[in-house]
Amino acid sequence: MKKQQILHKLFGRLRKNILFSKLMEKTGKDIKNKKWIFIVGCYNSGTTLLDQILASHPEISGLPDEGVVLTDQLVTPEDFNWRRMWWKCKKEMKNSEIDVKKDAAKVKKHWSHFYDFKKSYFVEKSISNSLRIPFFNKHFKPAYFIHIVRNGYAVAEGIKRKAEVMDGNPLYGNESYPIEMCAEQWVQSLQIIEETKTELDHFLEINYEDLSENPNKVINEIMDFLNLEKVDQDIAANKFQIHEKNSTIKNMNSRSISKLSKAEIAAINKVAGAYLTKYGYETLEA
Repeated sequence: MKKQQILHKLFGRLRKNILFSKLMEKTGKDIKNKKWIFIVGCYNSGTTLLDQILASHPEISGLPDEGVVLTDQLVTPEDFNWRRMWWKCKKEMKNSEIDVKKDAAKVKKHWSHFYDFKKSYFVEKSISNSLRIPFFNKHFKPAYFIHIVRNGYAVAEGIKRKAEVMDGNPLYGNESYPIEMCAEQWVQSLQIIEETKTELDHFLEINYEDLSENPNKVINEIMDFLNLEKVDQDIAANKFQIHEKNSTIKNMNSRSISKLSKAEIAAINKVAGAYLTKYGYETLEA
């Protein structure tokens, strides 16, 4: 087993172990003269797909997992028993963030075990990092932020289907979160990025639908944004590992939306109707 694979497994088991954290900090490298790419967006919006595509570029290095699980310096919603639902513990997460300048140095040391230093760009994708955009913009310069947006109906359905209600959560015992709560997570994700994007030096917004239907065009727009050479390969023909499944790029919206009941569509419309319209998505009839 490769060293990175071993460390990945150890972080999964010992992330909150103080001695392990200090060891990984002490043995980590200083990250200097690198450009950072932060993929932001809601759960089930194509962030993993975009991360996989970008990490396949010869000038971009990625992480084997979300960056938040490869350091003990950044809390996650799961730390507060809210899997795939950071808006329900937003206050607790923000109150847990300490000494951000010191944290940034430790985070870089932890992540350094996984990045390829021969490459000039480091990409990171953690959904809850939408709450930390100012932190990364300040301490990980130069930072390029790419926001990916997906149809809110498909996002809400995906969160409801995939988010296991954790033991310790007030909803524990239920099979899933209410669809209203999942739609609210989509809205909250859009709102927080809208609030912070104007403060960023480098910000690009794309959507999942364009990426899945015309990947070469969208990726080359991203290459222009990053000042990298355009790709000449047919990205649509490649397979990427998305949630432990190898697949070519496909638009899965129809499949997700078909699983929603009329009552769920009505509930999503009530919570997210204004944002569906704002981002150009057709409002479905319940």
